[in-house]
Amino acid sequence: MFVILFLLVMALGCAPEKKQSELNLPVENNECRPWTYWWWMGSAVDKENLSQLLETYNKAGIGGVHVIPIYGVKGDEERFIDYLSPEWMEMLQFTVTEAKRLGMGVDMSCGTGWPFGGPSVSVEDQDARVVIDTFEVEKGVNFINKFEIPLQALMAYSDEGEVVDLTEKVSGDGVINWTAPEGNWELFAVSQRFSRRDVKRAAPGGEGDAVNPFSKRALMNYLPIFDKAFADYQGEMVRCLYHDSFEYGGDWSDDLFDEFEIRRGYDLRKHLPALLGRGADDYVARIKSDYHETKSDLLLENFIKPWVKWSHEKGCITRNQAHGSPGNILDLYAAADIPETEIFGPSGFEIPGLRTNQEFHQIFHNTPPNPLMIKFSSSAAHVAGKKLVSSESCTWLDEHFQVSLSQVKPEIDQLLVSGINHVFYHGMAYSPADAQWPGWLFYASTNFAPSNSFWHHFPELNAYIARCQSVLQSGKSANDVLLYFPIYDVWHNKEGMRLGLQVHNLDKWLFDTPLYNTAKVMWNRGFTFDYISDRQLTDAKVAGKRILMNDSEYPVMVVPDCNKMPVETLENLKELAKNGATIIVLKDLPRDVPGFGDLENRREQFRTTMAELKPVDTDLPGVRQADIGKGRFLIGGNIEEMLSLVNISREPVADAGISFIRRTHKGGYYYFLTNPGKQALDGWVNLGVKAESAKLFDPRSSRSGIADLQVGEAGAPQVYLQLQPGESCILQTFTNKKINGTNWNYLHVAGEPYEIKGEWSVDFIEGAPVLPSGFETEQLCSWTEFGDSTTKNFSGIAKYSITFDKPEQQADDWLLDLGKVCESASISVNGQLLGVLWSFPFRIDIGDVLHEGENTIEIEVTNLSANRIAEVDRRKVPWKKFYDINFVDISYQPFDASGWKPMNSGLIGPVNLIPCSYQK
Repeated sequence: MFVILFLLVMALGCAPEKKQSELNLPVENNECRPWTYWWWMGSAVDKENLSQLLETYNKAGIGGVHVIPIYGVKGDEERFIDYLSPEWMEMLQFTVTEAKRLGMGVDMSCGTGWPFGGPSVSVEDQDARVVIDTFEVEKGVNFINKFEIPLQALMAYSDEGEVVDLTEKVSGDGVINWTAPEGNWELFAVSQRFSRRDVKRAAPGGEGDAVNPFSKRALMNYLPIFDKAFADYQGEMVRCLYHDSFEYGGDWSDDLFDEFEIRRGYDLRKHLPALLGRGADDYVARIKSDYHETKSDLLLENFIKPWVKWSHEKGCITRNQAHGSPGNILDLYAAADIPETEIFGPSGFEIPGLRTNQEFHQIFHNTPPNPLMIKFSSSAAHVAGKKLVSSESCTWLDEHFQVSLSQVKPEIDQLLVSGINHVFYHGMAYSPADAQWPGWLFYASTNFAPSNSFWHHFPELNAYIARCQSVLQSGKSANDVLLYFPIYDVWHNKEGMRLGLQVHNLDKWLFDTPLYNTAKVMWNRGFTFDYISDRQLTDAKVAGKRILMNDSEYPVMVVPDCNKMPVETLENLKELAKNGATIIVLKDLPRDVPGFGDLENRREQFRTTMAELKPVDTDLPGVRQADIGKGRFLIGGNIEEMLSLVNISREPVADAGISFIRRTHKGGYYYFLTNPGKQALDGWVNLGVKAESAKLFDPRSSRSGIADLQVGEAGAPQVYLQLQPGESCILQTFTNKKINGTNWNYLHVAGEPYEIKGEWSVDFIEGAPVLPSGFETEQLCSWTEFGDSTTKNFSGIAKYSITFDKPEQQADDWLLDLGKVCESASISVNGQLLGVLWSFPFRIDIGDVLHEGENTIEIEVTNLSANRIAEVDRRKVPWKKFYDINFVDISYQPFDASGWKPMNSGLIGPVNLIPCSYQK
């Protein structure tokens, strides 16, 4: 049971009184705090600036940095340091030492820019694409040709189905002289060529070709440059080495034919027309499926796993972005110590008042950040028993200089509820003290560096994330359902040679699939789940009736409607059921095996295994059951009905539009809950777990109290929750324990809001390019509408002051609602600093400090840097002087803010006092 009320008539959020005790959150460490990508432009770093910047970051609440050397700044070439040179290694060692002194951590990319590659990569080890040239030859014609590029195969196919291998007939200098026998023939010449993918955004000393990610030889030839560079390294190692998302351009390796035959059991050279899409649709799709699976195997077994092993030998752990690759991203994420996702662009939340850039919204509306994509990385971690799941966070969230902290928070909240617990900002560029504002900047927004005006209140966001992540890094994941990822249905595709599972093309491989539709229903209805791959499933065990995956336990597994499934996977599911597990199959059992090799034998094995499952009708219409051993298969079409049938509880808070994640602690559960929608929650909510008592915690303010708990009609525990749009909280439940302490104060509207009117004094106290003159006004609006051009160009802080009489109405408490704020504000009442409002809702409890009679409020508001950069560009200041891509906007055109109109800045209001009561 829950109640949803609109903004002006509902209770006003989880606002506890000032005297409440602190909730005992898990102890924070530097991994709880947010980290940041840290671009070293030209590797033009020095010890003085490194130390100063790390101290600045640390004071703001940053837990660590990820060093990525990239292109440099024009005019500063004398500062450039070649990658992995002795001087570069000295700077790295100094960075790690300084970070350790400050209690911070350091990661580094295994190369400059991205992807792996550089000057040491040979022609043989380059990222490569397959090239298949065809030649038609009629009967009796003598075909003579010289191939300029070494061939890996030359195959002749007749119109009668005969296949002849001509590879050995090609001379050492690449010449073929062959006379066609009976029939019409087509020759297929296979070679590989450089994909033209070089290291993107490379740093000095790191320029060169990308390495071939399907070749173990290429990897093992690449890594020795790091062995050599670190041979004389005396300091502590970086914590983590990093591999970015799959942005290689290739699809082939020179040993792919051999690897394919070993793994798939047949010679791909005899099926080359299928690679070009020729043949019956099913036949072509089966050959392509085997090709995709082979690339997945090579990427995992010849690249990621050997790199992880090598990193461990160096004393480092690894972070890997698996998305974008043609492989099974669940396996590739899980192979690293820390799987990492990314979010790109705005999500388009419906939080009232949240600023949305319509241009960005249109660009990203097809594939905005999606929690069901994000969950691939967190699922891999949960299933593989990995503690941390990281994220490249807020890339291109909005145009440069236009991102506010209030825009960042809901994106971070969505990451957290999707299972991320190790946030990396994207990001900050190293910028020396002598760099003219805005300093050295990376081209892909968002800029989280000190040059951003929001830095003044940035520590508030960092502290918020640290509190949340301290919870989300503790205990264990508490998801109920394992959801099978039918990768072979993705790979069974007759189109094209490249099939990357990107975050930007979900419409190509995820949307509208049975997997996505099933996951979406479960997400929206409050069921908790993790994806699992075929390979991961081989490690599953059963204890009692629960499926064990390392540290995680799952009461049930769900197989979405699935066409292709390997015999081995079907056998694994059968064994799990025999040992006591429940396997839910949606719609119907899988229909066939994937791939082409040994097809009829595999089909026979599939049919034999399937025959052991003898589903019969149950009393529930449309539901069949196949008992096997200690467990069972349940087959039906309605996922919610099927989960209810096996007593999987959902979390009804999802019905109110609340997103959440749940983890265990020793005495119960932690919930992180956030409201990304346009309606507020105010009411009793059923919990999906047992609870004798519970605490609430506000991660923005650190306040806590004992939550109201009762037993609902069906015997389930109910907790009273209040969440405004944009608001979040942590709930800690205790399964068998009554806790003592101060109760959480639930605030409820007790009358009409009282608008604070009168003359506001506005004084500009800090910022640039110049401090405007102050002014007085009785009508709040953007400060850009007052004064001269100095207010229109100003970026910084203005203090709003007003004196007013406390309303005569009696109330248990008073909330100060600031209305529209551009962009964040600190609040003082009667000389007492109460806090900072930097995200929605922009309201704060001030009842304890209000006096009878006259009161004074001071509100210091910080705006964006947008108006300042527009003035800089109008003066044509030459700050955009970077090599490579230089500095671009979201359309990847040269950035130019000179035509921008002044963006709203300051306190716009209306500012209201809202009387509240503690009674429900």
